[in-house]
Amino acid sequence: MISARVCTLFALLTIGTPIASALGQDQGLAVSNVRGVDDTTSTLIRDLVARSATARQLVDQIDRSDLVVYVRRRLFPTVLLNGRIGFVQSDCSRRLVAIEVAAPRNYIEELSALGHELQHAVEIAGDPTVCSSASLSAFYARIGDPTSQSTASEESYETRAAAEVGLRIRHEVLQAAAHEN
Repeated sequence: MISARVCTLFALLTIGTPIASALGQDQGLAVSNVRGVDDTTSTLIRDLVARSATARQLVDQIDRSDLVVYVRRRLFPTVLLNGRIGFVQSDCSRRLVAIEVAAPRNYIEELSALGHELQHAVEIAGDPTVCSSASLSAFYARIGDPTSQSTASEESYETRAAAEVGLRIRHEVLQAAAHEN
């Protein structure tokens, strides 16, 4: 199952319009450090937190950190990649990362992939020295296991914790869905 849940490290060299728009919304009311870049992604985050105690704990940990996580859904060139995380801003004064979740997929799969990537965000939040694409790569080379690269230009790693969290969240989401019916 680990090979199907790849954490791909990537550098967002240019900030896409949805993320740039979300960055512009940072001034204002106190909001979670985990932010959707559009209404659909914000709903995905809300649904995950509503259905999974583990996801609520992850978001709470991120909210207590200096890490800001922007989430967006996107089409990936391979079905083997369910999600990835990387830096949007690469300096240690303000750590901004983006999670990309593969879409369109089964909604349970999207929720599970988001939870899995949130675990990676917690891992990053726990080490303040991880504040650039280079330090992110070195961090996962140290704590993760290399996986098959999704593209020639991206390094891919997986951690046991993220694999386990993804499965736990999937179970919690399925349990919540069973109780809704």
